[in-house]
Amino acid sequence: MTRTLVMLNGSPVRGSSVDLLLQAMAAGAEEAGGRATHVYCNELAIKPCQACGPDATSGYCIFEDAMDPIYAALESAHAIAVGSPIYFDTVSAQLKLVMDRCNCVTPLTRAPGGGFEFRPKWARTRRGVFVTACSAAHPHDLAERSVRGFLKWVGAKWEETLAWRHEDEDPGSVATRPELIARARAIGKRLIESPPLEP
Repeated sequence: MTRTLVMLNGSPVRGSSVDLLLQAMAAGAEEAGGRATHVYCNELAIKPCQACGPDATSGYCIFEDAMDPIYAALESAHAIAVGSPIYFDTVSAQLKLVMDRCNCVTPLTRAPGGGFEFRPKWARTRRGVFVTACSAAHPHDLAERSVRGFLKWVGAKWEETLAWRHEDEDPGSVATRPELIARARAIGKRLIESPPLEP
């Protein structure tokens, strides 16, 4: 079966640096014989999480919307890449909406003997990376922390962050840094070629 790299792109701008880095990552994944699924969060028509509590549904979510194929893609993913610019020290609203809606991948459930427990819907066997572009004056560590928590929640383990920290305000300026484009391509190739993690 062909291995798939699922990429969640939180940038609202096509051709942005985050977009270009994820495209390079996709090229590397395909070069390694895999497939890349590029999800543009800005183009999804989805509702925000309603914190509906334990045992709200036997499926993924009480809503049936554009998140349904995202859940399926994440479940079958071999690896996951999460990309976002840095807004107010964290990820974009478009990506955060998708992240919040994935709360149901490891839902709070009622334990058989009483009380509650978080029960993941699938094993943590995927590798994950974070891709970001931000001002050189603003660190990305808080956004990375959110993404690392999210990756764990959807059955992945964070392995590295690829960051383009820049002084300019030009969309797509990472194109002037071929070494970062090459690194993104190499990451995509490695993610596909690496075996699944032991759960």
